[in-house]
Order: sequence, then C-alpha cells, then structure tokens
Amino acid sequence: MTWYADEIVLRASDEALESVAASPWLAPFAYHIRSLAGHVWHRKELRHGLPDGGLLVIRPVCGKSSHWSDWHHTEVLDWTGLPCESAAEELLDTEVTQCLSEYLDEESVPPLQLRRAVATLAAGLRQPVFYYGCAMWGGDIEHEYSLVYGPEESIVLTNTIPHIVEPPVDALRAGLHSIGLELPTGYFAPHTRSFPWQAHKLRQ
Repeated sequence: MTWYADEIVLRASDEALESVAASPWLAPFAYHIRSLAGHVWHRKELRHGLPDGGLLVIRPVCGKSSHWSDWHHTEVLDWTGLPCESAAEELLDTEVTQCLSEYLDEESVPPLQLRRAVATLAAGLRQPVFYYGCAMWGGDIEHEYSLVYGPEESIVLTNTIPHIVEPPVDALRAGLHSIGLELPTGYFAPHTRSFPWQAHKLRQ
C-alpha cells in the first residue's frame, strides 16, 4: 500500500477557526472535524475522541513539484508559498534542521518557509500546532515525523528500525498529544481511506 499524509493539525479553538477561515491561503485547504459519529470502529479498543472544539486540519501541504503531490488527487497547498512572520525564524531549532536533513531525502525535507509559517500560526494563536508528514510504501513506513510548535519548534520521528529505540516512538500520537488528543492505539480515524473529508470542509 502506498499512502501519504502532509498536514497541519491543531485544536479547533474559536480563535483558530476565525484565523484560518480569514486566510486566503489556508481556508481553501482547511477541514473542521467536529465529530466522528458514523465512523465504523472495527474493534472497540481503536475508538478515540477529539479535543474540545474538534480538530482543524489543513491538507495536503507539500511541494507542488514533489513526486508524491499527484497521489493526493487534489490541489495541494504549496509549502514554499505560505505566509509567515520574519520573527518566526527565532522559534526554529537548528538541531531540527539537522535532524530533518539526516532523516529525509532532499525532496522530502520541509522548507524553512513551512516551518516559519507553522511557528507563526502557533505564536499568533497562542496554542500548539503541528505539521505531520508520513510516507508509506508496500505497507512499510518510509518516513513519519511531527514538527511541533508550541510555538518553539521540536520534532518527533517514528523509529523505522524498531530494535534501535525501545519503546518505539509514534510521531502521530506525539503530535496529537501536543494539541490535547490522546490516542489509545496507533489508529487514527481521519487517516482511514474511507474518511469523508469533504463532509468536514471548512468552506463548503
């Protein structure tokens, strides 16, 4: 199975909804997940909730010329053109830059513009925001990471070689934890292929 996720994720506070809805860059790519009613949970232990107000997800956010951008079968928000404040540079961590360059191939490394933009959003809203990137090929994880902005930058990488790090780290669960959502397992309903994204579009 081939699967990609390229998303900015945050709690859907009133301030976040107002800010994103007013943005000509973010609003067309934004989804407000208020409820998971109707989702089919195949096992009860997979069931999870949502943070207060629901989730606000901006997707897909990647390079327009990236080799995987066509996989999304929809227009992508180009991560090189996002608006940001120049002061956001001070929130970025040089160790994160090095970590990304070592973990990802050159094409997959998120640009500084994306990192500044997500840090700007977190600082402006005064709430945590994270960017989640994942690529799978043949069922195996090629890369998975969360860039968390509180608003200072940190990174969580999913270990793709399980025997090196014990216990294994789950970048998605760590990112969701930062915005107040605890997953009991690695299952996340919005990442199932049947999830009805269009029903949650911020601008219908």
